[in-house]
Amino acid sequence: MAYLLYYLLLLPLSYLPMGWLYRLSDLLYRIGYRWIGYRRAVVFDNLRGSFPDWTEERIAEQAESFYRYFFDTIVESIKNYSLSEAEAIRHLRVVNAELVAPLAADGRSCILYGAHYSNWEIGGLSFPRQFAPANVMAIYSPLKNETMDRLTRHNRERTGVTMVSRRKVYEYFARDPLRPAVDIFVADQSPSNAVWQKLHWTTFLGRPTAFLAGPERFAVRYDRPVYYINLRRNARGYYTSKIYPVTLTPRDEAPGYITECFVRHLEHEILRDPTPWLWTHRRWKREVPPEVEHLLKTRPYLPAEYDPIPDRH
Repeated sequence: MAYLLYYLLLLPLSYLPMGWLYRLSDLLYRIGYRWIGYRRAVVFDNLRGSFPDWTEERIAEQAESFYRYFFDTIVESIKNYSLSEAEAIRHLRVVNAELVAPLAADGRSCILYGAHYSNWEIGGLSFPRQFAPANVMAIYSPLKNETMDRLTRHNRERTGVTMVSRRKVYEYFARDPLRPAVDIFVADQSPSNAVWQKLHWTTFLGRPTAFLAGPERFAVRYDRPVYYINLRRNARGYYTSKIYPVTLTPRDEAPGYITECFVRHLEHEILRDPTPWLWTHRRWKREVPPEVEHLLKTRPYLPAEYDPIPDRH
């Protein structure tokens, strides 16, 4: 069934002109939002909690804007199945990719902190050439269907990016790299299967929010400079990306500094333009422990033992 979906539907659709695919997006918007109401309650709840001073009319307008954008990214992601590398770069340009070139020249790798903001999928196709000679690694969550997961991973890797399952991140960092790497973490997911003592708690969009501190711990343990990478849409289907230094010396920073910088960068982007963030995600489903809620009144909460990633021997 997965092969039929891929070869008889997704791949043929990807060869359609973008104008036709955007008509499909408009249709999906009417079906998914107007008729079915896909995750409508989650989106409205997230928006109300993040912007408590907004009127219901403004919340509804923002939700509509989000859903139109959301279905655009779906059809643009379908287009990625046949998009060439040159076309991908034309649609997504990193305006200051040369910022990490001195690190690659010195044989050093770095970490890019990103988020589910704007069309993050196209980055996998456009980043390898723009960050060359460094290798580009991106962490992903495997799909439940193994066949579709394999086909999707193959498509993402065809321009040179290395896709690493979130279950094998430790193995990736433990082995000696063949060449310097730009390691991309999409780090705004709601943490799962993690106890609250291991999380970085802070105030995000006005309410207590947990973030995994994994990217920071990898940066500290392997001494990898950290950058925040944003992604903004200029026009339908066209994006620019920019990277911002967080720290070149992660081992010199106070515990939690790197994660907190990521949170503040992302919050700034969302407040600037809420539409491109993934509002269908249940970001605030985790209960806030009383100890955390009390501490957040004065500062971000960090685990008492904020140890870099322990050896796994």
